[in-house]
Amino acid sequence: VVGPRYISEDPGTLTGYHYNWGIPGNRWQFARPLAVVLPESTEQVQGIVKVCNRYNVQFKAHSTGYAPVAMAEQDGVVIIDLRRMNRIIDIDEKNMLAIVEPYAVAGQIQAEAMKRGLDTQIVSAGPTHSPLASCTSAWGIGTKGLTQSFNERNLFGVEWVLPSGEVV
Repeated sequence: VVGPRYISEDPGTLTGYHYNWGIPGNRWQFARPLAVVLPESTEQVQGIVKVCNRYNVQFKAHSTGYAPVAMAEQDGVVIIDLRRMNRIIDIDEKNMLAIVEPYAVAGQIQAEAMKRGLDTQIVSAGPTHSPLASCTSAWGIGTKGLTQSFNERNLFGVEWVLPSGEVV
């Protein structure tokens, strides 16, 4: 689905997805994933999910965070790392909205918004977090939340790959 360059079963690579370095003292250790796959499009994510389903392999999507929810919790899990999906598709100045991929980070979006005289809400996770993940799958507040609302209230729509592989 992604070609051999963007899938890894290398033990060194898998170790990077085995520990949660965000936890003080690196005390949280999770199962080592079966493989890590790096898609660059919704169609590739959909293809990976369908292959995993065909062979009854569990999978978990991963964006910018290394929180426990992003880790393989048991053996045999494929991590779908979305880091290649990092584009800002469009910034609509008139309606003050951005269409972004899951790994477009807050600092990147803020820089482009500021070029257009706009501002964004960055949660306390800082400029390297994914606002899309914050809006759909996580949490967080920032200093501008009272005037720009909170991320989970700023989402207008998503294109989502369901666990079945269907896109909605």
